[in-house]
Amino acid sequence: MKQTIVKVCCCLILLSAVPLMAQQTAGKKTDTLSAAAVKPVEEAKESPVKVNFYGFLRHDAFYDTRQNIGAGENIVPLYPRDRMLDVNGVDINAAPKFHMLSVLSRAGINVKGPDVLGAKTAGLLEAEFFGSTEAGINELRLRHAYVTFDWEKTQLGIGQYWSPVVVLDCLPNIVNYGTGAPIFGLNRNPQIRVTQKLNENFKLIAAVLSQRDFTPNTAPYRDSGMPSSHVQLQYKSPKLVAGIAGQYEVLRPQLSSGTPPIVNNEKVKSLTVMAYARVITKPLTISASAAMVQNASSFVMLGGFVGYSAPGQADLFRTMDTQSAWIDFQQNTSTKIAFGLFAGLVKNKGVKDAVEGRTATAYGVTSSWGAVSATPGTRSVDKLWRIAPRVDWLLSKTIKLRFEVENTVATWGDAQINGRGIGNEFNARNNRFHLATFFMF
Repeated sequence: MKQTIVKVCCCLILLSAVPLMAQQTAGKKTDTLSAAAVKPVEEAKESPVKVNFYGFLRHDAFYDTRQNIGAGENIVPLYPRDRMLDVNGVDINAAPKFHMLSVLSRAGINVKGPDVLGAKTAGLLEAEFFGSTEAGINELRLRHAYVTFDWEKTQLGIGQYWSPVVVLDCLPNIVNYGTGAPIFGLNRNPQIRVTQKLNENFKLIAAVLSQRDFTPNTAPYRDSGMPSSHVQLQYKSPKLVAGIAGQYEVLRPQLSSGTPPIVNNEKVKSLTVMAYARVITKPLTISASAAMVQNASSFVMLGGFVGYSAPGQADLFRTMDTQSAWIDFQQNTSTKIAFGLFAGLVKNKGVKDAVEGRTATAYGVTSSWGAVSATPGTRSVDKLWRIAPRVDWLLSKTIKLRFEVENTVATWGDAQINGRGIGNEFNARNNRFHLATFFMF
């Protein structure tokens, strides 16, 4: 009977188009919130597949003191908007906003399968109602669809999952759904990943990835003819997690340029390196990371790449450089109330070798939002910093409240052909007061 009920539930979920989701392996968390929500569901002993259903209902209420560039009806605030003066010299964007949403409510399934080729198999399927476009808010979207094969020292993962730059053992624990973007690198990628245990504490991670959700246009990634590649070395003990990582990416932004068209074989080659650490002490867990990023828009960070066009010639492309660093403090306590603090900075370093005498245009998700430009006469964000104290209140094993005050300052300046914002600088400041309510199951 139990087996029949499980099968019926699975069929109903599939018919509802719920993109199922899961963890890499049983007992590993998918992120800082959903891990706590997993509860095992007893399966019939004769079933070859065991299913655990989990998720949470989430409601967000937030107030901003300034207009913002953001995603999902601004549930993810990224950049306080630049000054915009009316005919009387009054700043139009110095206006508050309030909103409430429940689109971050989530459901997922962890699956344990039979042994295959001597490996234990597991799957993760997870969805939420954030939508895949701004107009599609409230629509169902896939978060994770990931299958793992675990041998004694080797794991093979295939599917859509967190980018390897999103290290689940070293995350900002903030309330904001953006998880620290545009300071913290954020992405989920279709990928093939191999994790090799070198000894008790060290493991090596290697992956090839494509881009799906975090770009206004996947064509440059697909037209490059090759996936992004990632390698990472991590040390992990009960009190310390530390690692270094690198990612290499090639884009072909255009197949042709101009009218009449000219074949364009120009590529954008970018390299990202990062280091991270998490220290667990009795009073605090301290997490931190620093990164040197090229084409940072691939990770929803401040940056991108710039194209330089001229009549009758193929466009030239150059990647922008970005520097970022952040630190997060989380109180470790046995009580129901815990405090935390996030602080971070991201700097737009621009293109090193800008091309003079051509029309400059910035590309990437940051540019599509209007935060980065390389066209003279427009404006660009040159740097951004954020401080966000928070408090968590666990009312019961299933009900949790999280409150955060996020102070973000973006420095806007006149756009240069290298993508930076220099001259006539203005510091746009936003304070967000954010209350999130969770019912976890």
